[in-house]
Amino acid sequence: PACEHRSLLSPGPAYAQRSPEKRAMFAGGHTSGSFTMGGAGVAGMAGLGGYGAGGVGVVGAGGVAGGAMVAPGVSASASGCGCCGVGCAACQAGCLAGGCAVAGGPAVMSFVGAGRGDYITETNYKYVGPGQGNLMASTPFFILWGRILCFLLTLLLLALLVWFLTRPAAASSTTSTTTPRAAPLPIGECTFWGDPHLVSFDGGRPSFYGDGEYWIIRSDAMKMQGRYMGTNYTKGLAATNKIAVAGPFLKGHVIMVGTLESGVLTLDGRPMCEDFPSSHQLPNGLGSITYNGEGKLVDPATAEWTKHVVTLSLPMGVHITVFRWANYLDLRIRMPALPGIDGSCGNFNGDSSDDTTEAIMGRIGSRVPHGQNIFHTRADIQWTTTEEKLLALCPRDKYRAAQPKCGEGNTMQVKSCMINWCFGSNEHALRMAKSLGI
Repeated sequence: PACEHRSLLSPGPAYAQRSPEKRAMFAGGHTSGSFTMGGAGVAGMAGLGGYGAGGVGVVGAGGVAGGAMVAPGVSASASGCGCCGVGCAACQAGCLAGGCAVAGGPAVMSFVGAGRGDYITETNYKYVGPGQGNLMASTPFFILWGRILCFLLTLLLLALLVWFLTRPAAASSTTSTTTPRAAPLPIGECTFWGDPHLVSFDGGRPSFYGDGEYWIIRSDAMKMQGRYMGTNYTKGLAATNKIAVAGPFLKGHVIMVGTLESGVLTLDGRPMCEDFPSSHQLPNGLGSITYNGEGKLVDPATAEWTKHVVTLSLPMGVHITVFRWANYLDLRIRMPALPGIDGSCGNFNGDSSDDTTEAIMGRIGSRVPHGQNIFHTRADIQWTTTEEKLLALCPRDKYRAAQPKCGEGNTMQVKSCMINWCFGSNEHALRMAKSLGI
């Protein structure tokens, strides 16, 4: 059999079959029924075989330390197990259970926790000669001058900061060139009603009774002209008959609004807002035009009539409301004080004293010059008997002052201009004429 189990307390029949030398090995370790760790264990290491065992009841220690062999490759333990070592798995299992197995192979390191093991790790470098290894020892460069320069620059910046914070405030001897933000332009209102009565942006009360084309507003960006024409009711004294709005702020477009009798409501000569009510959008987002019955009246005396109101909402904050009556117009103009503004509505300078008829005509002329006429035609002026009688009542000093302003001759244009000079300061020339029986 490959494996034999023998009791360590009795040699058994196999003992008698051993050679004298083997029997001597076995006997040398036997004393009173137990085995000791004597010379037999040493002899076993010499390869002579025999039993090697510890004392009875000692777990595996005698067998390992003694090193005696029962037969080549067979070891014994305190449990009485002997194994051949090869081809006896059952025997080996029994030996392992008995506690006589010894771990084999090279030792490996395992982490067991701090303070529980016998070894620690260290990193060492070995010099192997020039060009023989894969590492090189080098010393970092120490740039002394760079650090000195950084230190000096830091000191300089600190010195400049201290100087800036502690220097006294010096009085400036020069005028500040900071451009202040432009204040918003003032918004004003100019109104026309009747034959025609006016209130300028500054609150002046000029009047223009002569027929013809006049500047209502003349400025760098906006141009607005009015055609003043007499009516039967006004005995030939002028009322506003038509307006024209143009100028750079409308990008070359021209808006015209006339009386209901004239039927004029055009943009660049083409009719618009032909239905009532209706609206129209100007090209390129320039504004809008509405035509309806909405709007606060300029003259409360017209409240009994049906309102036909054209509202112009134009660039630069310009809003013009036109009340269309049968043979004349009432106007409300609300806008900012644009640069260079002047005309029948005054110069919008906050001073109403220079908004007299004479002062306005002295600044911009008595009529729109031919080359600046937005209407492109002149009104057909009809001189009435009432106007002729009024002109005859003109004070001599005013008449003489008006002649160089209105020009020489006896034309309708000159006579209309003379009427304005003579009676423009009178807000109710028609009432005056009626009171005189004219």
